[in-house]
Amino acid sequence: MKGISKLCRMNSIVCMAILLAALCVFFTTPKARADFSESQRQTGESVLDEILMGQNRFLIRVASGGCTDKTSFKVDVKKEENGSKKPHYSLTVIRITPDACKALLFEGALVLFDLEKDLGLKGDFTYTVTNRVLSSSIAPRPDESLFSIIEKNFTDAFFPQINEVHPEPYEQFVMDHGYFSCLIPASWKLERDQSGDEEAGIFEIKLKKTDKAKPEDGESYFFPDPLIYVGYYAKNNDQKKTYENFIKDYEELAESRKGSDKSHFSAPVKIDINGIESTEIEYEVYQEIPRGPLFQSEFWLKEKFIIIRAKEGFYVAAYKSPRDFYDKYSAAFDELAKSFKPAK
Repeated sequence: MKGISKLCRMNSIVCMAILLAALCVFFTTPKARADFSESQRQTGESVLDEILMGQNRFLIRVASGGCTDKTSFKVDVKKEENGSKKPHYSLTVIRITPDACKALLFEGALVLFDLEKDLGLKGDFTYTVTNRVLSSSIAPRPDESLFSIIEKNFTDAFFPQINEVHPEPYEQFVMDHGYFSCLIPASWKLERDQSGDEEAGIFEIKLKKTDKAKPEDGESYFFPDPLIYVGYYAKNNDQKKTYENFIKDYEELAESRKGSDKSHFSAPVKIDINGIESTEIEYEVYQEIPRGPLFQSEFWLKEKFIIIRAKEGFYVAAYKSPRDFYDKYSAAFDELAKSFKPAK
């Protein structure tokens, strides 16, 4: 430095030439690639917003200014020894083209890589993607992230949510003459016709769940209420029903609807209810109910019947509900069936 200072004092032209040469070297020396690409304007190993890995493909979400696509990246593939018969590959996504566009894409860009088509990886193998994934308070809108898409479309199908279950309050019910007893859900509306029961020789109760949903289109809610039915058919009931012909009537109905796309009938199944021979039948029927001059209700009605033998006559326990609510309220019927006790 002392030599340069002395030379500059002796010859200002030479000094100026030296300084210009130094500046030229500084500005023309290539800048090393960043270790990590944390924004769309940097090249280097990409820091991902999200990643979703599958057997044959993987999907990433990355920062974008509007000019980012698959050609903006390359994937480094390294084969690693892992003590397994199957090869293992370590994949690293690297941004090779900066995105200088200025669109405000908070959701970034989605880029899909096919392991065989894009990377040439075939056969059986395992792989990892080594890139870092960003955890940030600035996230895509809830309906745009990969996980929100999965949760919206697949969670209920593949990972049913387990809601906290509050036991239904039950109370003991005993039918007239002690024909049967069982637990019934206290919050359901109880309906019965005692005088009609005596005349028909069918002693029954109906339980309705009336607070399941809100009206639509300003009209009364058009789905029927979930219903639980329990009845004792005396030997001389006015419908002339027996254990055997009740089941036979169902089988004939199922046969007549065979092949229909608007009903599904299951074959009767022999079961045991508290040590008593019983038969369980289930079916679904498609319903179309007019609802005013402009609307029509369309839904599937799902039903389950349990027919229980008796020394004289027989019992029927049934549950029917629009399929929309069936699973939600079926526990009340299961509890009733489990507690059912016929006359001794």
